[in-house]
Amino acid sequence: MYDINFFKRSSDIKKKITGRLLSKKEAEDISAELDILRDRNPFIYNIETTNYCNMKCVMCPRTMFMTRKNIWINDDLFEKLTDKVRVHDEKSLNNFWSWLEKDYIYDPNEISENGFYFSIVSKSLVLHGFGEPFLDKKLIERLEICKRKKIPTYFSCTPATMTVEKAKKAMDAGLGVLKFSLDAMDERKIQKIRGKRANFEDAVNKILELIEYKKQKNLKTLLVPCMIDLAMEEKDKEMHKEFLKFWSDKEVFAYIKSQDNRWLYENDKNLKSQSHYASQYCEYPWLSLTVMADGSVVPCTQVSNNELVLGNINENSLEEIWNGKKYDEFRKMHVTGNFPKGHKCKEKCDMKKLYQYLD
Repeated sequence: MYDINFFKRSSDIKKKITGRLLSKKEAEDISAELDILRDRNPFIYNIETTNYCNMKCVMCPRTMFMTRKNIWINDDLFEKLTDKVRVHDEKSLNNFWSWLEKDYIYDPNEISENGFYFSIVSKSLVLHGFGEPFLDKKLIERLEICKRKKIPTYFSCTPATMTVEKAKKAMDAGLGVLKFSLDAMDERKIQKIRGKRANFEDAVNKILELIEYKKQKNLKTLLVPCMIDLAMEEKDKEMHKEFLKFWSDKEVFAYIKSQDNRWLYENDKNLKSQSHYASQYCEYPWLSLTVMADGSVVPCTQVSNNELVLGNINENSLEEIWNGKKYDEFRKMHVTGNFPKGHKCKEKCDMKKLYQYLD
């Protein structure tokens, strides 16, 4: 989840920033204003429970770059972190969604990438990182911990790593949202994208079984078949329509997701992101943080190899890290553009930054 109040409070500044080029003095003022608006108590967007994975997805930086050791998150660390999770109450969420419709002119209930971000991610703790959640040997216990603490949960998986039995246990344990990554409806193509373990027919059968299980047990887990828009060929766009049509009469939230961080795997130079971020700038330095399996605190979910660590929860509190010198310098880099050579945010991320609106 993320700071929905900051999202609302900074709306007028966003319009000012994205509406025209800014002078350096204006940028300094905006930097100070954003710092005033951000919450001193951070929101945890994501906790990586494991970085173990047996897939070879072509679009994933893990496949190409990850050298950090495969681990599972420490039990005590997970308990400690979930104690720090800040859950939005129903009134706050309803106010946020109402504001989105009236002032941001956006329907949070739309079945789309943006609808998922605003209606689902806004209220859920994400429990996946650069590993497959179903390979976490203590996944069910972790979900039960979150259920006990009344923390809504969500994670994404590739169905090839999932057994139906464990998925059912996850749903029984209170998992709020289970997303399935399906990137082709052709066997050879999906294996080309996700690796030889991927099997579309098997994945669909698993999901259909879970849909029936949800009905039988009257469970609330939202099931989300998702396809990343890799757009390799024109016929892939037709495949997207076929994919959505297939799921249209089933009790799921099926959508097509824009390709993230396309410097890693570029197919179509004209492919445009459908994410709301395409028309603004990266807010993560002020909005929320992510914690990796070893306790490293990073600004977003795109830090795969600990290349941008701003602290470690085993050494300092989340509040100390969030309000500390490294984070302060990081936020200023996003405003000024004065990143050191080779910095991920400037050289290896396609999301717009605030400094790109400077004159």
